[in-house]
Amino acid sequence: MGEKRLRIPARLALITSMAALLACSAPRVVILDDPLTAREHVDLGLSYELQGRTDLAEKEYRKAAAKERDWAVPYFNLGNVSYTKKDLPGAEDHFRKALSLDGENPDIMNNLATVLHEQGNNKEARELVLHALTIREKGAYLDTLRRIDESPGLR
Repeated sequence: MGEKRLRIPARLALITSMAALLACSAPRVVILDDPLTAREHVDLGLSYELQGRTDLAEKEYRKAAAKERDWAVPYFNLGNVSYTKKDLPGAEDHFRKALSLDGENPDIMNNLATVLHEQGNNKEARELVLHALTIREKGAYLDTLRRIDESPGLR
């Protein structure tokens, strides 16, 4: 009796062979995208900050800033972390970046004024806190102004 033979086209045989070889090759590492939003990174950073884990908080704020470069909050929080670490130049840089993104935020103005005052730049510090007070009168801003006004000389 005649036997029926299964004929596989050459191209299909080649593709099947290559697929089998690839399946047996070295394992592949799957890299997932960061599933957290910038806001979630900020929230996580705040949680770390409340626990006193400023290094982890800083990492989260940096991730948030990288995801949303035009959002002032991560830079503001980075300024706060730098200030806590006594890194006044770093705090100044972060607060200035935050203020460049949110130019009428009185909290940023006040914190930048505090840093500038502690670096001896009382003239700019006073101008900033006075501007903050025109936007919102807040006890913390008045305290900053008092500390500036009680310090010797304006630079």
